[in-house]
Amino acid sequence: MRWTILILTLVASLASVSLGARRTSENAAARAALSRTLPEVRFTNITLQDAFDFLRDVSGANLHVNWRALEAIGIGKDTTINVRLRSVPLRSVLNLVCSEAGAGVGAALTFYVEDGVIEITTRELADQRMITIVYPVEDLVMDIPDYDNAPDFSLTSTVSNSRSGSSYATGTRGSYQSRTQTGGEKSTSKAERGQQLVQLIIDTVRPDVWRENGGPAAIRYFNGQLIVTAPRSVHEMIGGPID
Repeated sequence: MRWTILILTLVASLASVSLGARRTSENAAARAALSRTLPEVRFTNITLQDAFDFLRDVSGANLHVNWRALEAIGIGKDTTINVRLRSVPLRSVLNLVCSEAGAGVGAALTFYVEDGVIEITTRELADQRMITIVYPVEDLVMDIPDYDNAPDFSLTSTVSNSRSGSSYATGTRGSYQSRTQTGGEKSTSKAERGQQLVQLIIDTVRPDVWRENGGPAAIRYFNGQLIVTAPRSVHEMIGGPID
């Protein structure tokens, strides 16, 4: 019985790893399609459905449009757009098409990659799905001493001291100290620097989405890590694409 449980656990673990690797590969292919340069895009009073169909065909990308979400805010398949571009990646084209379509109703459209599919929907709907990710930031908040009497290893001082018979460079006798050790400017703690990092992100990465500003997203620092619960778009601005 014990061996049966172990075998089933191993099979489930391997299946999970295989599924994760496949999704990563599919998402990588979708992002490659977003980076693919299109020679020319000429949309003149063309319907949104025809525009997306064209982009799907010319790029080979798995492009899915959540028409129900778009229609709920007044954007239909027959909504017309005007976009003319040359030698730009698919990502830029989609950004402009979404911007053009949303401008008429005062709403924001967005797109994201999931399971190898480029999903086009409203920003409001996309932001409803919150994802929690823990980011290690120890290297960003670590204390780096600022020495104010570090050794002088210049050629001039070395030659000068060798002539005088000293084996030390000028100013290096004894141990050297940081400014905080010598009564200089007091450094901040890791926790304080972590909180400064949190505030920097709140101020620069979609400020309206954070709980401090009335939004649903949350971020806090704890023991060298940032714990962020936010929409996918926010995570991708902080740490890049997520799978």
